[in-house]
Amino acid sequence: MKPSFLVCLSMTLSACTAVGPDYKPPTVSTPKQWQGMAAPTAAQAKQADAWWQTFRDPQLNQLINEAITANLDVRKALMRVKDVRAQRVAIYASALPSMTARSNISRRLNNTSSGSSAAGGSSAGGGFGIGNQLIDIFQTGFDAQWELDFFGGVRRAAEAADATVDSEIENSRDILVTLLAEVARNYLELRANQQLLGITQANVTSQADTLALTQIRQQSGLADSLAAVRAEAQLATTQAQLPNYESQIQQKLHALSLLLGKQPAALNGKLQRPAPLPSVAATVIPDLPSELLKRRPDIRRAERLLAVATANIGVAKAELYPKLNLTAFLGLQNMSVKDVTPIGKSWSTAASLTLPIFNWGNLQANVSSKQALSEEAKLSYETAVLTAFKDVEDSLIAYSKEQQRHQALARAVAANQLAVQLATERYQKGLTAFTEVLDSQQALYQTQSSQAESNLMVASNLVALYKALGGGWQTPVSTSMCQDCKNSWAESIHQEVKALLYKNQP
Repeated sequence: MKPSFLVCLSMTLSACTAVGPDYKPPTVSTPKQWQGMAAPTAAQAKQADAWWQTFRDPQLNQLINEAITANLDVRKALMRVKDVRAQRVAIYASALPSMTARSNISRRLNNTSSGSSAAGGSSAGGGFGIGNQLIDIFQTGFDAQWELDFFGGVRRAAEAADATVDSEIENSRDILVTLLAEVARNYLELRANQQLLGITQANVTSQADTLALTQIRQQSGLADSLAAVRAEAQLATTQAQLPNYESQIQQKLHALSLLLGKQPAALNGKLQRPAPLPSVAATVIPDLPSELLKRRPDIRRAERLLAVATANIGVAKAELYPKLNLTAFLGLQNMSVKDVTPIGKSWSTAASLTLPIFNWGNLQANVSSKQALSEEAKLSYETAVLTAFKDVEDSLIAYSKEQQRHQALARAVAANQLAVQLATERYQKGLTAFTEVLDSQQALYQTQSSQAESNLMVASNLVALYKALGGGWQTPVSTSMCQDCKNSWAESIHQEVKALLYKNQP
């Protein structure tokens, strides 16, 4: 085949239009602002991507940084990205000519036969072979093959591969967003349970003092045995809450250790000592709803999967069209291995054209299937967008209403503390029944516990809001995150996370 013909084919190939639809990013309608909130200004709308730093808790910051480096789910996501990137290279390579080395040794039998006799009769041998010759052929050289992508099947496959890589990167970012929220949530629950344990222990001490006072009054004849029994029952009821909080504390420590890729008891020494629950901001002004499409990695992933499904339609349609394959061999050939020299050149070229004619509708059915999958991917994208809007709206209302509840509980705790003080004084003076002391102590314990739980809910709702807004993956972690790295492997993971998850920001 002449080189000029190959050049012409290459030029024709580059000018061909790929079959199938060209991908166009979907458009969806978005609300202008969130319910009950005015549109933010440009300065207000800028969210803190490293949102966990708004809690101003160094311990939480350290846990977040360690989790990003060591979490097993993040590392598995990185491996999936490497996998699809390797598959993309294979798809691109399939569009290029391939060359392989080949060496053949063959033996051929030549069976010669006599022709007709002069008189027109058969020879004595009756036309059967009268001479056999064995020929050995030694051949070595190179095979080249190239399937020309006239109708863009490989190009559409390459588009799908590119979009698949992007979707896996967005999936990694989505896993990271979830990881950050889980670390923060478990840490907040740990501190809240430590606070509840402290409240319960304080109430146990107070109720134990009340029981001792009642027993003294009983021995003096100033109180009956019923008061002492009720005081003892209330103390035991409160003490029964201690194992529950102690169990929750250990479970949260185990959960945090798992998120950091460590053994369950690895964080006991660091976090078992009680610490206050981190404070939260009074108000949060989220980005405009339209910005959510750029920030949420699950939406970005759904959009990339739609691009994959669209490109796959072109891949399926290309199977309906002819395929042209070019093959060539260039090498050396001789009948003796000793005589295989550059003088014994051998070459061959060939071209094959295949066209599907009758396949019982198999190829067209495949096209229809890919079109249906594309429509499904579009619906999945729209669902992801609507779900994201719902998540933000739910988190905003939950955060706002829990703050109102927290304020009411703070007033209730102050009032119940005063009630316990007054009831105890009146009881000691014999001005009231012991039941008032028990009721006021029980009410105080309940409101204190509810206030601590409300503190947790306010902080957890804020974490849920940041997660719903898709925050976390846009800002690279601090360079100090690897101060605790013990080897080059941990440092390499750190660099991979920064290079992959924090590039191509919206």
